[in-house]
Formats: sequence, C-alpha cells, structure tokens
Amino acid sequence: MARKIPEGRFDRLVDAATEVFIARGYRLTQMSDVAEAVGVAKGTLYGYVEGKDALFALCLRYADHGESIEVPPLLPLPNPAPGELGGWVKDRLAREALPPALAEALARDRTEDPRGELEDIVRQYYRLQESNHRAIKLIDRCNDHPELFEIWQHAGREAGRAALVRYLDSRIAAGQLRSVSSTRLAARMVIEIIATWAVHINWDRSPEAFDPDEARENAVDFIVTALTQSGA
Repeated sequence: MARKIPEGRFDRLVDAATEVFIARGYRLTQMSDVAEAVGVAKGTLYGYVEGKDALFALCLRYADHGESIEVPPLLPLPNPAPGELGGWVKDRLAREALPPALAEALARDRTEDPRGELEDIVRQYYRLQESNHRAIKLIDRCNDHPELFEIWQHAGREAGRAALVRYLDSRIAAGQLRSVSSTRLAARMVIEIIATWAVHINWDRSPEAFDPDEARENAVDFIVTALTQSGA
C-alpha cells in the first residue's frame, strides 16, 4: 500500500536536499541535515528514501523539476546499485551535454553565416546550462561522490571543451572566425562565462538583482562579438 505523503512533500524534499548537497558536498551531507532542512524527523526521511545515495539520486533526477514530482508507488526508494548512479549520469551527459548546433557545425567544413552559426551554438550552450543549472551545480559540488569525479571531469567538462576547441580550430582555419592565441583557452573562457551567468550566479555570495534574459543576451553578444571577424 502506498504511504500517505503530504501534498508537495517530495517537491520540498528534492528542493531542500539539493540545496544541502550543494552547500556541503556529498560526503559531508548527513541525513539529519536534510531532515532539518525539510522540517521532518530523521525517521520520516528514511520512510521516503533508503539512504543518502537514494536521496542524492532523486535530487539529480529532479533538481530542475518544473512540475510537481509524482510520489513513487513504493517507498522507501532504494539506494542505487554500485555503478548505477554513475552510469545514469554518464548517459545523461552523453545525451545532453553538447548543443545540437555544435554537433551540426562539426559535421561541416564551413558555413555561409559564421556569426549566426556561432550565436546558435553559444545560445544553445547557455540554454542547456540555464535549464539544468541546479543539477549542474549539484554534480559540480558533489564530485566527491565516489562514482562521479572521473565522469564529471571527462564527460562533463573535458568532452564539451574539446568539441568546442575542434569547432574553433575548424572555423579559424577556414578564415571564418577571428584568430586567437589559444583555442583551448578561448573555449574554456566561453564555457566559464556561460557557466558563471547561467549556473553559478544563482549561488553568488553577494547576490545582486539582475534580469536573467538580459544576462543571457549580454553573454551571448559578448562571446560572439569577441570571436567573430569584423564584418562577418
């Protein structure tokens, strides 16, 4: 029989637990920390999830939920089997880490519209980070999880940077983007600008009100203008 759960409890559980994991990292987060943040007894929390790994997996899956989370029919949710969580994260990164516009650009040698192509890539990169900002921050802060460090470092960071480097090398060689001293550094700067404004600014220690749409458009224009040939 399904356990009677107060309405909105799983939404509150995921939101509160995600913030605790982000604040403390995976290893230092205790179930008691999460129970306190949710406003329930520790025993009640164990009625929802078998342990910290089950809770962490739940947060990774629903950190950026836009709708109310449906309560699972069988509780408590079990801890993932060894390797299951890492495999799920790796598969998700393989599906979602790169913007489609970048994959399409890498499949051709040149473009008729260098600025438009670059703008599409940067805007899609930004949108991907923006729409998944809590999950990205969660993985970034919790890469002390035993299954996540290598996956996040390689599939999450290096693979995307390498793809962007290949794109910049290709278009600069074709004379369609402005030459830079290091495409490796340029690619990292692009990614860091996007990550700062699409993700990390939401946890700024000295928060300042800003319009997210305006921030997005400024970041896109800044990056595209910096890399586009004059008159392109």
